[in-house]
Amino acid sequence: MEEGIRKRHVILFAMLLLFSGAAGRADDTQPTKDVQPPFPGMRWGEPSVAIEKLLKGARANIVEKRKNDSGDVWTVEGLVQASLRRTLFYFKDEMLVEVELQYQNADWDDAKYNDFMGQVRQRIAARYGEGQLIARSKSPQDGNVMQTIVGYKWSLTNTAIQLFYFSAENSTEIYRTISIHYKAY
Repeated sequence: MEEGIRKRHVILFAMLLLFSGAAGRADDTQPTKDVQPPFPGMRWGEPSVAIEKLLKGARANIVEKRKNDSGDVWTVEGLVQASLRRTLFYFKDEMLVEVELQYQNADWDDAKYNDFMGQVRQRIAARYGEGQLIARSKSPQDGNVMQTIVGYKWSLTNTAIQLFYFSAENSTEIYRTISIHYKAY
């Protein structure tokens, strides 16, 4: 059994190294019926203890565990993937129900974020079909902060993917992130 767990951890780590940061591969041409978690070997409803073992095997760090309205949320850093800042794992009744990938890169300008968002959107669409625009706004917030949100959603059976671009900027600072939410209902 120990050898089986070790093999699963090695496979997960190898896949994390190869995983491009997008949902699916560009050569996936057939729409899929269900959205799976973004990491090979993970399944919806998997117990949190099993996820914790996988994360430890991948040498990722659980930097925070907290409660929210519907269960537990873990913030994880150290998963090897280009520009992946952190990953959030959501559990309901200690079972995996959502994984959120958050991408940030201090060297990226607005054009690079737009390009990355477009590439991710195309890869998701190639795998799951066209998504639905669910958010598009640019508005001032709290004085001189301009907030931009763009979001798309792909719903399949009892699962979904949501892709968001968020930025908040003023005359001296800017915060940008792209997040991909894989969900089971």
